[in-house]
Amino acid sequence: MTTPISAVGATTGPRETGSASDALDKDAFMKLLVAQLKYQNPMAPADGQQYMSQMAVFAQVEKLEQLVTAQQEQSAWQHRIAAEGLVGRTVTGLDDTAGSVTGVVRSVVHDTTGSHLVLADGTEVDPDSVTRVTQA
Repeated sequence: MTTPISAVGATTGPRETGSASDALDKDAFMKLLVAQLKYQNPMAPADGQQYMSQMAVFAQVEKLEQLVTAQQEQSAWQHRIAAEGLVGRTVTGLDDTAGSVTGVVRSVVHDTTGSHLVLADGTEVDPDSVTRVTQA
């Protein structure tokens, strides 16, 4: 006799710390649900309530993923706005060679790696490395 796979149990309980690739995503959750339906014992089918609760959990997982994505996008915009707020101010931070530099921020460059403050002498500084900000 085969035991049905419980997809609900796979998403609840204590979480182990690990990389994001170790987590059970919505695609894996759906595969477990389909496998459960495919391999269930036809003489003793699973309760319909169980499938409804699993679908509810699936919907929650999907909404949580959307919430995380929205929060990441909001955080990225906040970093951009914070960097732009430093234009015209004197900052002290680390440049690409890990040396301490001080200068007036003349512009901000946004690229795929994030935002970079461009000082008056052309040096680029990561906003996260800024240790001091003063009026110019």
